[in-house]
Amino acid sequence: MQSAASSTHPLPSTLLPQFQADLERFATSPSSFRVVDAVSAVPPPKCSPKTVHVLDSSFNPPTKAHLRIALSALHSNAPKPQRLLLLLATQNADKAPKPAAFEHRIAMMTLLAQDIQDHYITSGNVRGVVEDDVLTVDVGITKKPYFHDKAIGIEESGFYKDPHTGDQPQQVHLLGFDSLIRLLDTKYYAPDHTLAPVGALLEKHRIRVTRRTEEGNRWGTEEEQDRPREELAKGEREPEGGRKEWAQRIDMVVGEGEAISSTRVRESANAGKWDNVDRLVGRRVREWIEEYQLYKESVAKG
Repeated sequence: MQSAASSTHPLPSTLLPQFQADLERFATSPSSFRVVDAVSAVPPPKCSPKTVHVLDSSFNPPTKAHLRIALSALHSNAPKPQRLLLLLATQNADKAPKPAAFEHRIAMMTLLAQDIQDHYITSGNVRGVVEDDVLTVDVGITKKPYFHDKAIGIEESGFYKDPHTGDQPQQVHLLGFDSLIRLLDTKYYAPDHTLAPVGALLEKHRIRVTRRTEEGNRWGTEEEQDRPREELAKGEREPEGGRKEWAQRIDMVVGEGEAISSTRVRESANAGKWDNVDRLVGRRVREWIEEYQLYKESVAKG
């Protein structure tokens, strides 16, 4: 079943030149954040969101793991109305740009947004006609590589600000456990190398961390993965600028389903193992990868 949102949204193939132009304009603009597309319910919601879930990834390509993380957050007890932002950084603290090109990633993010809308309407207890349940999935780009700067950029853009009250929604950043480790690693915060910059995120907003649960998990047990949050709560990170109260803004949740890496998708696509690709990504994304041969002869990690 297709939702009204996904069936009426323009096909990404017709929007590809627009995405290319958006990227070029964004690169030379002073803005650090921009929404380039949105997949909305019909009719779209009229009221401003109280919660914006931010799923920040390289989306190279979007996978079923992204879908599960998004739906889990949307079906949580976060204040409604809510929106979802799929966010692509055109700079990354650890990874240089590699195939696929950014305009193709944005196109695939739009396809993921359509999948999310379809599943959101048909799963859970969503009624689809009550305004608080109506969902818009935004596709955005940012120049900022670090989570706290991304949060600032989203807020300063005013995109989600209530035009009547001036209130800003709470952002809930959706992270994997490996991203939590990077968030709390002082090596990223030159020149002082303290956790003080993280306050821009955790003093206002929340993070929702999905534990890694794959077989042979190098990240450890649930208890071991909860340790970074516990270290904050006990004050063990205070010498580095961490604050005890930040722990109350970190929600740890259990991952569901098969562990999926984008590298596995690219390797399978490069080898023409489309049954494997079908298991790892949604139908729309799979068809896009095959049509444009995005990862042929390229299995670079990213």
